[in-house]
Amino acid sequence: MLAAVTMVYNEPEFIPLWIKYYGEQVGKENCYIVDNGSDDGSLDSYRSEVNIIRVPREFKDNQQRTKFLSEFCSSLLNYFSHVIHVDVDEFIVANPDKYDGLKDYANKWVNNRKSVTSIGLNVTQLPSEEQTIDFSKPVLSQRSYVRFVSPMCKPCIIAKPITWSPGFHGSTHETVFDDIYMFHMRYFDLQYGLTRLNRTRNMKWKSEKDGQHQRVEDETWKKWFVSFEKFLKKGLFYSDGSMNETLVNYLDQLKEGSSIDSTGKTKPPMLAPHTLFEIPGPFRELL
Repeated sequence: MLAAVTMVYNEPEFIPLWIKYYGEQVGKENCYIVDNGSDDGSLDSYRSEVNIIRVPREFKDNQQRTKFLSEFCSSLLNYFSHVIHVDVDEFIVANPDKYDGLKDYANKWVNNRKSVTSIGLNVTQLPSEEQTIDFSKPVLSQRSYVRFVSPMCKPCIIAKPITWSPGFHGSTHETVFDDIYMFHMRYFDLQYGLTRLNRTRNMKWKSEKDGQHQRVEDETWKKWFVSFEKFLKKGLFYSDGSMNETLVNYLDQLKEGSSIDSTGKTKPPMLAPHTLFEIPGPFRELL
């Protein structure tokens, strides 16, 4: 059996998308949303559909959050063979040319593998070509490109107990890549991003060092989208279904540049090349 877990605080746009996608993938009865003190009513209509666990909130505390979710997800392995953990704007996809969804992928799990690290892809809007997102329509049908970034390469499906590092970028498991792709929706829309930045800039954070990328100024955010327009564009896969050599090289660089920190967790290098990959058709139909 496969479970999916996320933690949220006031995420009215993404909660319906998360429940719809992961509910279809693992069953809504196997979806767990940890509500870290939401006060906007965004979860109220879903309490009979998925498992919602409320925990108190004083401020955004990445250390506390990581410790709780490491222990919670590991404990679910007493009841499930595999557990998915993602942020509410992260959607992992098993290559649809090889697997019939995430349950099929878990059923074909490689023996003795502790976890799988996603191939991290930021869904990226090109404002000169694409309209503002319409949340009532499938997201990937409205976007054409993704950008590989190493911070989104997260050990996100586990089969053995795990301890993540803050941000969930590293863990006590070795890094293993497979045909699991993470579509991260932070940069998928310029206008929505401005709305969310206004929300996250006004949140209480335990440490001023945490979440700097979630508190940038509006002008900085807009400049990033201007820069995306200049990136080189390539296909994610070749015509024979094999992965683009450029992406293969990025994954090799990540593995070769990874280290182990003082707590025994993997520490991947920062890679964010100026390359956009076109989203293949079969992926765009899933989300």
